[in-house]
Amino acid sequence: MARVISEVTALLFFFMNTQAFDVKEIVPGSEVAAEIGSKLVLNCSATGCESPAFSWRTQLDSPLGGTVSNQGSRSVLTMDPVTFANQHDYLCSASCGGKNKQRTVSIRIFSFPSDPIIEVSGPLVLGKQASITCRILNVYSSAGLDVYLKKGEALMPMGELAEDFTTASLKTISLATTFTPTETDIGGKITCEAKLSVENLESKQRQTMQILNVNYGPQKTHITASPGITLLEDGTLMLHCMTESNPPARILWKKQLANETLQSIGKNHTLSIPNVQFDDSGVYICEVTNEVTNKTENRTVTVSVQGAPRLPEFSILPSATVNEGEKVTLQCSVESSPAAQIVIRRKLAHKDEILESKDGIVHIPAFPSTAATLTDQPKKITEVEDFDSTSATYNTPQYKSGTLESKPSLAPKDRSPTLYRLSGNDTITYAVDVLAVTNGTEKIEILIVKTEEPNYVAPVIIGVSSVATVAGPVAAILVYISRKAKINGSYSLVKPLQPQV
Repeated sequence: MARVISEVTALLFFFMNTQAFDVKEIVPGSEVAAEIGSKLVLNCSATGCESPAFSWRTQLDSPLGGTVSNQGSRSVLTMDPVTFANQHDYLCSASCGGKNKQRTVSIRIFSFPSDPIIEVSGPLVLGKQASITCRILNVYSSAGLDVYLKKGEALMPMGELAEDFTTASLKTISLATTFTPTETDIGGKITCEAKLSVENLESKQRQTMQILNVNYGPQKTHITASPGITLLEDGTLMLHCMTESNPPARILWKKQLANETLQSIGKNHTLSIPNVQFDDSGVYICEVTNEVTNKTENRTVTVSVQGAPRLPEFSILPSATVNEGEKVTLQCSVESSPAAQIVIRRKLAHKDEILESKDGIVHIPAFPSTAATLTDQPKKITEVEDFDSTSATYNTPQYKSGTLESKPSLAPKDRSPTLYRLSGNDTITYAVDVLAVTNGTEKIEILIVKTEEPNYVAPVIIGVSSVATVAGPVAAILVYISRKAKINGSYSLVKPLQPQV
């Protein structure tokens, strides 16, 4: 056994002494790309010698810019951090038994520390030209830099990169292009790619992708109404204003008033109006504004709240008391939706006369009085022969229509005073025959009482009897005359009686 071990040891010693002395290639290689700010370790090792003597230097005898450590047959040069001073050709030399061997390594430095930055000149607006810049910070290369800008997968035209890298300094590289966003660009992507080559050793590539934030609108604005633009009183109206806009549009609800002014009534997409009434009918406006594009759109909707007519009003202008012959305007109004059909009628004794009106308004150029009135003085027109008054009675007057004859026949003793209506238009003449006693002689006197037929004008929903109105004043006159004759034996009308209307 001892003999075998001895033979193996001798063999190893033989091979070691017979292997030629040399320096291996420096690790990581004869050409190295080192990034500024990083750590670089160069390993130099020798063969055929247990403890060679190592030394490091640059070909220009510049400072090493690093530290050296030797361990047996290996020497290590560490650069931490790598700087511009490390861009040299380095020599590793080893000496053993009077022999000298060396290896060379070329250090090429670069700087490409971060991904590109995409910058847009202001907000992107649909249809408006914009500038996009691809910016690379703190770049250094002794070879070159290529920059590409893509929209989707298509390359965008860019200017040439013209930078001088002969000066050892870090630079910021910027390349820009212009384009006009279209609708196909909304939600699309843009990519900036930068490729740095270090003397054909290797390529460093970085990229940044960004979604295109294209501002647009408002556009395609529309309003929906629930349950609809026509609804009944006391329901709930919901108006929804929808639009396409980036950024989201500012919404303002307005209502058009009767004087054409606009009243602001809401700021949200949805306008809710509970318990709607007639005055909620009208034109509603949705105004949408994109504050980035500085564009505004308006949409309108006309809402009709419907229900039964209510709150009728009837007025006489200039006042309810007018003089005969004055111009008069009659107005009838009612709250209603849809608009109510208003009919104004004049009530007469035997029929209703529909007056010509427009929008509930009637203009009468010469209006007759609205109450029965007497003329200034009744006029006695004739006398008839005497008859016995002892059996005469005075009952409620009876009314007869017709034309009074010039000499009416003698009335019976028990007859009541009779009212005769003479023919006429708005102004009516009545004849009243009454029993009178003058100087003990019984006579029937026929008095002419001129009155104006009361013309009562009212909406179709109001009915007033004109006959009853005429009867009241005349009956009062007759009763008064009758009683005067019976009590005093004679009568005279000093002042005309005024009816209370």
